Amino acid sequence: MIRRFFKGLDQKYLKICVYAAVTVLLTWIVAVLLSETGPFWSKLWAILGAMIRPVIIGGIICYLLLPIVNRLEKMLSGGRKRAFARPLSVLITFAIIAVILIATLVMITVSIYKNIGSLNFDSITGIYAELQEEYKEFGQYLEEMLQSFNISTSSLSTFFMGVTGAIESFLSGLLFGVIFAVYFLLDEQNSIFAYWSRAFRLIFGEKQLERLQVFMQDADQAFSGYIRGQMVDAVIVGALASIALSIAGVPYAVLIGVLMGIGNLIPYVGPIIGYAATVIVCLPSGDYVKMVIGLVIIAIIMFIDGNIINPRLLSDNVDVHPLLVVAALLGGGVLGGIAGMLIAVPTAALIKMQFDRHLNKLESEKEKETAE
Repeated sequence: MIRRFFKGLDQKYLKICVYAAVTVLLTWIVAVLLSETGPFWSKLWAILGAMIRPVIIGGIICYLLLPIVNRLEKMLSGGRKRAFARPLSVLITFAIIAVILIATLVMITVSIYKNIGSLNFDSITGIYAELQEEYKEFGQYLEEMLQSFNISTSSLSTFFMGVTGAIESFLSGLLFGVIFAVYFLLDEQNSIFAYWSRAFRLIFGEKQLERLQVFMQDADQAFSGYIRGQMVDAVIVGALASIALSIAGVPYAVLIGVLMGIGNLIPYVGPIIGYAATVIVCLPSGDYVKMVIGLVIIAIIMFIDGNIINPRLLSDNVDVHPLLVVAALLGGGVLGGIAGMLIAVPTAALIKMQFDRHLNKLESEKEKETAE
């Protein structure tokens, strides 16, 4: 009876059902194991994250500074093999970065010190008093609403402590990331890269290594052309804005220029920061004429940057449609916040390059089939 039943079944679909049942069973077993050992895996993930984070930061810093280090090494070595050239070039590179950071902080401090007297503190105090009186009821309503959600001052303090811990974690990761970057940059013989290339080839095979190398070349083409170009563009825009706004007498001109430069790393963000910062620093002191002049200067700088400077700095190989730029920024912001927006455009360019490569491959295969 049982044999007749199984003989009457379609053997092909029976195998599919068995495979599906085994897959579901194994998935359920793995899910149960993961749920039962959740604390262990979360702890392991935290340890791995703490180890991998500075390595990734160090790799990014190394990738951005490698062209500078290589050029300095060629200048110092003079075409000959000199043992001191590589370490000295790395030292000079980080020294230049340190000088730039210190000079920027000094300029911002001096700008704030010079313009602090232009603020009308009586006007600011009056505005604050009016807002405090007008929105007193709103503050009480907000406090009652927070209490209705069981959000107390202790929970808010816990939240701010968490933010402080996140900042501390980032700074420690940045510190160790710089240390890793120094080791990566000192790896003159590329022994680290050669070791992992050999390991990848032995594990996955020569063909997969070739595909990985092609992908890494495309990634370097997309990211180097965009990120390095954007960094140079940010420096130029920040310097132009600082000088022009200082000549116009706009308060905190250097600070506005630095903020514009940093914001300009993300498309469309730099001018927004510049406009908002100019309005904020000019309104309390009543410098409406300087505010209008500052807004016009920023508009002119961004027009020149968008039509002349930025297109020349970016690599010709990074060809991304403006609509794709906007879509990439939205997706990058949702997935990774500010960091996601920074790498959104080159990532979109890389995906587009891979898609174009796939289309070219399909097109060539169809042409071969047609020729045959």
